[in-house]
Amino acid sequence: MYKSLLVLLFVLGVVQSGLAQASLLIYPTRVTFDEKDRSQQVTLTNTSQTTNTYRLEWREKRALREGGYDDIAAEEAKDLPVSSNMIRFSPRQVTLKPGERQVVRLALRRPRNLEVGEYRSHLMFKALPPNEEEKEESSPSLNIRMVISFAIPVVVREGALDASLQLKSAEIVYNPATESGTVHASIKRDGPHSLWGNLSAFWTPAGSDEQVLIAKLGEYSLWAELEQINAKLIWAEAPFVPSDGTLHIRYDGVRDFHGTTYIDEKIPLSKSDIKVVTE
Repeated sequence: MYKSLLVLLFVLGVVQSGLAQASLLIYPTRVTFDEKDRSQQVTLTNTSQTTNTYRLEWREKRALREGGYDDIAAEEAKDLPVSSNMIRFSPRQVTLKPGERQVVRLALRRPRNLEVGEYRSHLMFKALPPNEEEKEESSPSLNIRMVISFAIPVVVREGALDASLQLKSAEIVYNPATESGTVHASIKRDGPHSLWGNLSAFWTPAGSDEQVLIAKLGEYSLWAELEQINAKLIWAEAPFVPSDGTLHIRYDGVRDFHGTTYIDEKIPLSKSDIKVVTE
């Protein structure tokens, strides 16, 4: 019975986590202040069927070359290029009814003689647990509370955009049993600024003119503190058979970077170059 309860708790936690993640729509998911910007805004929409409250606060994070972030302690953040000390936002807490929207306004006070480069902090929207009435001890119940936090990067860019990318290597890893795999791309980044785009992998079998999208990372940020990025692209539901062919890697800018392709490389591969796994 005890083991069954643990399994139930785990399953409920996963399900509720998925629902919570879909309860707040944030737009945009990345805020950038360029040289001329002094204000920006973020729109929050409650897409759930309950009234939810979120507290807004700054978090400092370091990007990882394999993707994702590490949280940074306050002491360590003092020596890093953060944006939180330049930006004020309002309101600091919001309560949203089902379907309700709220605009969060951000105001930048750019210091004089700010060095060329990029400054980033993450604005966190922390879900607060709802108030609950006291329950009688004679009516025990099992409650699972999950406090879900959402965070978006807020970037201050000083100087004209300066960044370039170079594809160092790319590899296909494929599992025939599950008809899925990954594409690994090693990228070198230069310049004081980050880029934001769609990283895509296409496959053209030898003797064919048809190019098929096999893997992608949508709206993928290549942050300024990273000189080397090891990206693992998510497999697309496309037919694939290991064979000789051409792997085509592209990184196309999105939103502020729309219209620019930063990587456009075609790599001839033999069947033996494709890493086939069974697990």
